[in-house]
Amino acid sequence: MLVALFLIYALLCVVELLLMLMHWLKFKKVSLLPMEDLPKVTVLVCARNEEHNLSDCLESLMKSNYPLNQVEILVGNDNSDDGTGDIIAWFVKKYNQVQSIFIEDRKEGLIAKANVLSQLIDKSRFEYQVIIDADMIVTKDWLRYMVSALAEGNDMVSGYTQVQKSNWIANLQFMDWQSVLFTMKVMADVVRPISILGNNMAFKKKAYDQVGGFRGLGPTDVEDLGLLQRFQKSGLTTIQLLAPYGHAATKPQLTFDALLTQRCRWMNGVFTHHFILGIPSLFARLWVVFAFVVLWFDTDLALFITFYGLVTNWMKSRIVTRRTRSHNSIFLIEPIIISLLDTLAFLRLIFAGKVSWKGRKH
Repeated sequence: MLVALFLIYALLCVVELLLMLMHWLKFKKVSLLPMEDLPKVTVLVCARNEEHNLSDCLESLMKSNYPLNQVEILVGNDNSDDGTGDIIAWFVKKYNQVQSIFIEDRKEGLIAKANVLSQLIDKSRFEYQVIIDADMIVTKDWLRYMVSALAEGNDMVSGYTQVQKSNWIANLQFMDWQSVLFTMKVMADVVRPISILGNNMAFKKKAYDQVGGFRGLGPTDVEDLGLLQRFQKSGLTTIQLLAPYGHAATKPQLTFDALLTQRCRWMNGVFTHHFILGIPSLFARLWVVFAFVVLWFDTDLALFITFYGLVTNWMKSRIVTRRTRSHNSIFLIEPIIISLLDTLAFLRLIFAGKVSWKGRKH
């Protein structure tokens, strides 16, 4: 048992070091298109009970460093029972670029976000489709960066998302997300994307139609990963963005229950759709528990596992913060807290099953 754990974490260390090397050797960049070459684009916004977030999202879109006469913003109200509809109506009245699209519930058997996006895309007019969630705030160059990546020949783009920093729990999520993005970026550049950011992504409409769109997926609550896999099976090109400009910011989870629920959703998605990757990820994310258990039998091995958990997570996060010029103080205690949160999320999934998020089970 102890030998097996040593081999697992030794292999994880080697893999992490190789990923760091490949990050510098195979990093793919995207150049911003000149303003005069920017094409027409459709921005798709799904909104479900987002009265506290939607205004900030739409205002940030209207401040984009992009010719607004080349932009249409389609907002779908996903059966909200708060003030989301009133906010959409106000923006439609104020800005010609914003349109409100009526969303039929479970149209053609689709559910959740896939149902909304499918109907929005049906109403869109332009080839370039860019998705942003209603609880996101975009920087001025975000839309230009996403479109530039499509214009370079990519059929699907996963954008660069940051967690907004404010207090210690938000900074904790910022550090963890930077570490996750490191792995996503390297895998996308060297092998193939292992996931995609459904709250910040883009694709060409012809490619979307070619793979059958969301209708081809059927009822699913992981529409982003399902669409990515269809693009990959069809041999279409994808890219993960990472740069000091053009990112979208997502609000952190500020309560323990919300943070735990979010991690349960992510973990459920990994084991449901990436089971093979889920096994090594389990050891990588729950390293504190393994180190603690091993401590009673082999102190050296416990220290080795602790070294792996602290140093590799710190290095990955630091590489991304330097690459994106989003410097942030990273304390060694943060990877420990993150690992414990993942452990609780794993136990919650085992004993409680799927969790509710915005009225839906995940």
